Amino acid sequence: MIDSIKQKLAKLNPSQPTNLKKAGVLIAILHYDEYIDTPSIIFTQRSSVVSTHSGEVSFPGGMMEDIDIDLYQTALRESYEEMNLDPLIVKKIGRLNYLISRYDIEVNPFVAIIEEKPHLKGNAEIEEIFEVPIEFLLNKDNMTTQTFQRDNMKLEMPTWYYNNQKIWGLTAMITADLLNICFDANIGVIKR
Repeated sequence: MIDSIKQKLAKLNPSQPTNLKKAGVLIAILHYDEYIDTPSIIFTQRSSVVSTHSGEVSFPGGMMEDIDIDLYQTALRESYEEMNLDPLIVKKIGRLNYLISRYDIEVNPFVAIIEEKPHLKGNAEIEEIFEVPIEFLLNKDNMTTQTFQRDNMKLEMPTWYYNNQKIWGLTAMITADLLNICFDANIGVIKR
């Protein structure tokens, strides 16, 4: 499965960067011991005390800073700061094309695998760290859609409810991109 994901990500043509502020996020796929047959993706729920995206589900990541060599380093640094993910056990296998957030930030998702048990602990920004099996996300019975108004356009976007968590918005769009590209999921975002 991981080799297939790598091959499909390698076929992507990177989009030209924008002049917008940039952020890097990490899509970390657990693929060790109990996760060999059912790989899972790590998500975080942001704390209710942070000023932006409070209480929302997201991928670990954040804004690029001057100390970062590139956006992948941003995603690694932020993953370490937010949930103590050791960068030495993270193996990058590719990247998705960026998406533009509702705050006009170019969000660049990087896909990586973790082949040994991480010792995760959220910082003050993170309320909860949880994993969702890829099989769950691929099962269309587990997905609903929500309609959002953005500018003068209505968007119907995928949403997943997993235990007490709601995966929606930009995080759901990034998740759908990953599933579409790597697993031929055919999950659409409908614009009206």
